[in-house]
Amino acid sequence: MKKIIVFASLLLAITACSFNKSSEKELPISDQIRINQLGFYPASIKQFLLVDTFATKFNIIDEEYNIVFSGGLLDNGYWEASGEKVLMGDFSILTKVGTYRVIINNEFLSFPFEIKNNLYKEALRASIKSYYFQRASFEIEEQFGGIYRRPAGHPDNSCKYHPSSGHAKGTLNSVGGWYDAGDYGKYIGNAALSTGQMLLLAEQYPNLITDNSLNIPESGNERSDLLDELKYELDWILSMQDKDGGVYHKLTAKNFSGFIMPADYDLERWIIGKGTASTLNFSAVMAQAARIFDKTDSEWSEKAISASRNAWSWAIENDNIHYVNPKDIKTGEYGDTEFKDDFFWAAAELYISTKEEIYLEYLKTNKQDYIHQLTNSWKFFVRNNAFHSLLENKELLDDDFANYFIKNHIKLANELISEINVNPYNIALNRYEWGSNSDILNQALILCIAHKITGEEKYIDAAEQINDYIFGKNATGYCFLTGFGSKKVMFVHHRPSGADGIAEPIPGFIAGGPNNDRQDADNVSYLSILPAKSYMDVEASYASNEVCLNWNAPAVYVLGYLEENR
Repeated sequence: MKKIIVFASLLLAITACSFNKSSEKELPISDQIRINQLGFYPASIKQFLLVDTFATKFNIIDEEYNIVFSGGLLDNGYWEASGEKVLMGDFSILTKVGTYRVIINNEFLSFPFEIKNNLYKEALRASIKSYYFQRASFEIEEQFGGIYRRPAGHPDNSCKYHPSSGHAKGTLNSVGGWYDAGDYGKYIGNAALSTGQMLLLAEQYPNLITDNSLNIPESGNERSDLLDELKYELDWILSMQDKDGGVYHKLTAKNFSGFIMPADYDLERWIIGKGTASTLNFSAVMAQAARIFDKTDSEWSEKAISASRNAWSWAIENDNIHYVNPKDIKTGEYGDTEFKDDFFWAAAELYISTKEEIYLEYLKTNKQDYIHQLTNSWKFFVRNNAFHSLLENKELLDDDFANYFIKNHIKLANELISEINVNPYNIALNRYEWGSNSDILNQALILCIAHKITGEEKYIDAAEQINDYIFGKNATGYCFLTGFGSKKVMFVHHRPSGADGIAEPIPGFIAGGPNNDRQDADNVSYLSILPAKSYMDVEASYASNEVCLNWNAPAVYVLGYLEENR
């Protein structure tokens, strides 16, 4: 990791020195200082960036404007992605719990931030609670200091079959589940990936979120609130399996609705498509869930593993059926034409849960490239879900096979650290496409798992560097988790948040983030076309400011992991 060596002559670290409080309190706040607006754990690396400003040193001040630390600024270079000259300040040596700000040239201040334990406790709760607010049901809920209306959802108890489903008539009862994104569709592929990432966290830390602090309807039972929320989605996923074992692709209307609440939504709901990817993703997540819920609901666990086996069998017989939107369907396609990684994930979860050699043999004869492929995580990250579950259960593998995964995961994590060390913003992301915040959070997830495997601090340090980006140390200056930070995202592309009559969006959502492709540029006037700044906090910006299940899932994982390990 890149760190500054701060000479003793620059280390003031004294509370006796203070500014003229009457004048300094009038100093402006500048988002030219890019910093994690929530703050840092006492043991964390603590860094901020200063862009396009000349300075040689900085001060850290407390709430009484006492100087508690002074240090020198390091030239971090010019970042082409943001068009900025970047300086970096490091105050990792400061560990005292408190609220602080950075001050530059005695001229301007950073947003306030804290040093404290349990730094991300509320952010973690909110990011999990966001799924509750995506439930396809209705209630008035008091949470986060205000009244938030959960979507007045669709019954979905008599959804028509679209011809692409393989059925010419009839209806399906497919109630519950989460809305996928800013719209009101429900999609198996994205649901499975997202649920799978959070199931991994629950498998690693089964007692996470056990104090009923989320106040979801199931709170108070013997399971964690995280598992209760995941169970709500898993029950819907189960409903999407056909009698022959195949799994329908999605449940949506034929087109997107306007920015209205679901109660005002009168479009017909359809069961659409059936293919190899949706069936394998279903098989994988059901096998994964079966072992995790076995201790608290063995009957449901048996049902889940049976459904997983049936889906696997269907996919073996139908191994190349890819989904394409029919001409009359305009909702999200979530298409995929390559299924080796989907088979690999399903085989991994089935082997771990059943211990049956047939699935292990499949894994050994169909190894996947150990990479992190950026963009469209719902399609390209499924192989990583498999890797991570196998690493978590590596005692089920022979030494050579286990070492294959360990060696390659550490190699991938080290490559990410190498990118962090040379990037002016101390991140590993070098492409800004749809859902870039998901890409960078998945990089942090990989680093967390490297830390869990090795115990080496450099990996959790690197994950925190990436997390700093999400909470404000980025080229836009925004904190990308709704409801948090000083420079908040306020106008996400999310129908309930836009239509519920409440000023702030529902808290706990990760905004998509900078997107150099700007697919919505015909309707959104971007202030910058630089890749790392191609973001607009406006409701119309579906390309940069939508929310989505698979963008929140790695946030839940990373925040949960940091809370458990810092």
